[in-house]
Amino acid sequence: MKRFAYLILLLAFAGLYSCKSQQRITSTTSQADIRLHDIWVLDEIDNQKLDRDSFSRGLPQLEIFVEEKRLGGHDGCNEIMGSFQTAGDTIRFGTLATTRMLCPKMAASDNFRKLLDQQEYRFVIKSNRLILSNGDLNSLVFKKID
Repeated sequence: MKRFAYLILLLAFAGLYSCKSQQRITSTTSQADIRLHDIWVLDEIDNQKLDRDSFSRGLPQLEIFVEEKRLGGHDGCNEIMGSFQTAGDTIRFGTLATTRMLCPKMAASDNFRKLLDQQEYRFVIKSNRLILSNGDLNSLVFKKID
């Protein structure tokens, strides 16, 4: 009976220790990505400052929810929503879902959505700007608005 009690005690201790280790890993990962958690408005694509008038609803916006690994917002016309994954300074967007409104100025909205949908970027956050770049010519710069 004593051996059984020692075994149970040992397993309980091991379980508590592993939970503590997992919690430390999870909190470290969340803290590294928490800077993304905000509302961002698109300011530039490929070093070209954007004109609000190019979009029917104004400049596209992303609201990033780090803990849920999801995003929402609009592309300048339609509502968009989707998921993302991060690893270090890399963000990979999943397939974006969108509403299907027709706006008079769809070209810029469609282009923005294509730049995010299932794409991977390196990100840098500095001076209230989120800068996404993928090594090609594609770069997106967002301003923090919240």
